[in-house]
Amino acid sequence: MDNLPPDFLSEVEKYCGNVLNRKDDLLIIIEAYRNNNKFNDFEKLSFTGKYVNGLLRVLKSSVNIPEVESVEHIKRDLSENMENIVSQLTEVTSNINEKDKNCIEDNYIKLSHISLQNLQQLAEDLDKIKKYLNHIKRDDSNKTS
Repeated sequence: MDNLPPDFLSEVEKYCGNVLNRKDDLLIIIEAYRNNNKFNDFEKLSFTGKYVNGLLRVLKSSVNIPEVESVEHIKRDLSENMENIVSQLTEVTSNINEKDKNCIEDNYIKLSHISLQNLQQLAEDLDKIKKYLNHIKRDDSNKTS
């Protein structure tokens, strides 16, 4: 799949059975990737979001699981990958209109408590998107087999 259909985010919501937290921002982000012809980079972003969301789940549950000994390693990995998401967002939005660029910067790139919460919600949404993309790939490979 080299491009996303116009109703892609609605299809993700149907597949996952719940609403995306940052749908309006995702529309801006997807359009920026589309305009830059970098769909593969969007897939990388969704993979990173899925990974970050998994790390967040492990970190939240690590309090109750005494076997999780490397909490500091998880925190470092989480921090690096969240920075990776911010970096990817900064790069892809560098050439979009000022209004949308400011929206993404305010919501994710400026370091604040709110932008961190927004980034966590975006990672959760990207996790859902990655699962849906994997589902589509499996369906496509089953059809060609």
